[in-house]
Amino acid sequence: MNVEIQAALEVADETDSFLQITDVIYDKEAEQGYSALSDAEKTVFCIDGLLREMENGGFSQFFHHDVGALAHDTLESLERIKARDTHALLEKLVAMFPDATVPTDEDERVDQFDQIESEHADEVSALDDRFYDVSDGLVAQTLQFVSKNLKDFY
Repeated sequence: MNVEIQAALEVADETDSFLQITDVIYDKEAEQGYSALSDAEKTVFCIDGLLREMENGGFSQFFHHDVGALAHDTLESLERIKARDTHALLEKLVAMFPDATVPTDEDERVDQFDQIESEHADEVSALDDRFYDVSDGLVAQTLQFVSKNLKDFY
């Protein structure tokens, strides 16, 4: 896989490069499961999941789907790629959950987020808007992370 990741990094278009890398990682995750991914692979997996869900419906979409169960891993991933602004936004939302813990159980997570969204609709909406303002560099930051940590993709 390292060879595939290296080849993807050489693609001129950032988006195409990112998509090729995520395809390789998603294939591994589908075959072996999330726990089989290295920390570097989990980083790309989580960043991609965040970007996909945010593009499709904001933080509500993120927490309502499987990737929401990885919210704490996503925070670590944002830290690894040095996406401080995006990290701060997600951290604010995670802090709204009881004990700042996002449940891995989907029904429990969705119920808790719906309660949060009901009580803090304006704040959640503002965090969505802010995400779109600060997230432009996530793909580039992730590619830079992959390039620096190529040995951790296998």
